[in-house]
Amino acid sequence: MIILHGEDANKSYERLTTLINELRTKQVDVITQDASEIDLTTLRQEIGSAGLFGSDKCFVIKNLLTGQKSKNSEKLLVILKQETNHEIILWENKGITPTILKKIPKAKIESFAISPLIFKFLDSIRPNNIKNILLSWKKMQNEDIEPEFVFSMIVRQIKLMIQAKSGPSFLKLAPYPTRLISQQATYFTLEHLLDIYHQLYEIENKIKTGVGGNTLEYLLTNIFQKI
Repeated sequence: MIILHGEDANKSYERLTTLINELRTKQVDVITQDASEIDLTTLRQEIGSAGLFGSDKCFVIKNLLTGQKSKNSEKLLVILKQETNHEIILWENKGITPTILKKIPKAKIESFAISPLIFKFLDSIRPNNIKNILLSWKKMQNEDIEPEFVFSMIVRQIKLMIQAKSGPSFLKLAPYPTRLISQQATYFTLEHLLDIYHQLYEIENKIKTGVGGNTLEYLLTNIFQKI
């Protein structure tokens, strides 16, 4: 069994895609399902049967360990832990605690943490700090951190600061990150944050529709220079 997890869901999903492609080149029948949609009886039947044209099987289960807990999820984990005839890959869209991982001691674990550069960059986002913003942005580009991931993290950060403007109670975060976001939000007016959010929305539309012909890197750099 292989477990792919971590806060950098983009990286872990890239790894999952690579593994699936490798398996398919070996004529392995890959069956992908979300844990919340699995029927236990059907799963048992699939595990007990041969693959297409007698090929081997690989079961890819998404968000079993970090999804909503239920009796079925516990039973599903028991079934998968006992399986030895087929390949099992568990993909989680967030990090798993060591306590949960201890329940599956024989699994091969691959963890994908978010680069510390991302957090340093997000903390630098405030008016009159263009030099540090662009420096952090350049470092992330040098590390080949995907601009799509950077974009999603910026959108999240701006959303959180907008919420913070209504009061800390609107932030569904732990106390420490709540304090950091609330402090960062003080550098902005609500109107400024809403303007940035609107610009990000326009960037998303341009990228999806292909309007303008500019790369995401160019569009993000343009926004950073206006913060």
